[in-house]
Amino acid sequence: MIHAFGTASTGRLVRTAILVGALVLGAAPLLPGQVAVAAEPAVTSLRLGALFPQSGDLAFGAADALQGVQIAVELFNETNEHGITVELFTADAPNPAGGAGGVRQLVTTNRAQVVMGTYASAIASAAAPAAERLGIPYIETTAFAEGITRNTGNVIRTTISSGALGAAAMDFVLTGLAERLGVAEADMRVALVYTDDEFGVSIADAALERLDASPAALVLQESYPAATTRDLSSVLLRIRQTEPHAVVHVAQVPDATLLWRQAQQLDVYLPAVVGAGGGYGQAQFAAALGANVNGIFNVVPPTSGSINTEALAPRAQELLGELRERVDARGWTQGNYTDWAFMGAWVFLDEILPRAASLSVDDLMAAAAEVQVDALDSITGFGFEFTPAGEPNSGQNQRAIPVVQQWQEGTLSVVYPEALAVSEFIDVPLPTWSERTERIAD
Repeated sequence: MIHAFGTASTGRLVRTAILVGALVLGAAPLLPGQVAVAAEPAVTSLRLGALFPQSGDLAFGAADALQGVQIAVELFNETNEHGITVELFTADAPNPAGGAGGVRQLVTTNRAQVVMGTYASAIASAAAPAAERLGIPYIETTAFAEGITRNTGNVIRTTISSGALGAAAMDFVLTGLAERLGVAEADMRVALVYTDDEFGVSIADAALERLDASPAALVLQESYPAATTRDLSSVLLRIRQTEPHAVVHVAQVPDATLLWRQAQQLDVYLPAVVGAGGGYGQAQFAAALGANVNGIFNVVPPTSGSINTEALAPRAQELLGELRERVDARGWTQGNYTDWAFMGAWVFLDEILPRAASLSVDDLMAAAAEVQVDALDSITGFGFEFTPAGEPNSGQNQRAIPVVQQWQEGTLSVVYPEALAVSEFIDVPLPTWSERTERIAD
């Protein structure tokens, strides 16, 4: 397992971190040569299925991801020099059963040759095997669960895995956050609260593995069903009883907001809270909390909103400009998932597809293994290099790394690791509820 901030880093992760650091700090290191793409690709057309929640509790966040894919396909069709035409079809996947059913719909009704998704790990964990049973390649742009790539052989994932994310979140709690709190790692008391779906459990497992290697104490471990939970007061009362220095919370927007609203209502003090992807990085979460969001952390892969985009290579700046212009023209919102889905779709279309001998799983996996995209060539601030087929975690983007962001004045800023930071820490520990004046609405 790759640990994110140097506790057990690989050489590749260190090199990638240097590139991300260059983005944040404005440096311009030399870029390694890119693998050439054939002038006349074997694939000239593609029927692409986009599978995202368009109804249900996850639809509001998934909309950003779907829009990122739609814009990537539109821009690729208008500008690519490969002679490739992409036709996009969409299907709703509000839950895991809908994920498997959506794959069947896209493949049997729309004759999709590749399926791309899905925003939610639980849905992706059902959709990817469904695609594999049909012999269809599956591209995951936004879901983090470890098993999506480890348990299937047809997946190319362009974003981070939950193993890296969970380990990074706990590593930050035990190092950078502990130092700022003035607490030795051996004395740290940590609570871990997470959803009991694939997304939450896979991140929690990696966080626990990191904690098990530490002298710090796990004072509370609580999971809950995200889809049906409407009351987290019992969890909050146990947090009050165990008095952790920090809480790691893995949640989507509704349950993340619920935890904070009830914490305020019950006057449960949370000295420091670290989200791990999901709801903690979304504008809807910040809007619900208002000024109360300031000081909360979130561990995620970087996006255009958290890096020094002036350090990007010209082509990446051009891509980012196109994305922003098209988002604005439609009255949409450009969030983290917009960036990740857009860039993941773009790398698949512009880098992997032209290299592929066919649209078979084997040929697309082989093409992905040839791709090397540097951080400076990506609007997200992390690069792309995929684990070859036949190796553990095949299809995983090895250059997708996390950073720690903190909500400050209603926006997210990178604060850790120090070499990548664009802002200093604020509100560590967080203010008490008596020091806050804004109420979190029901």
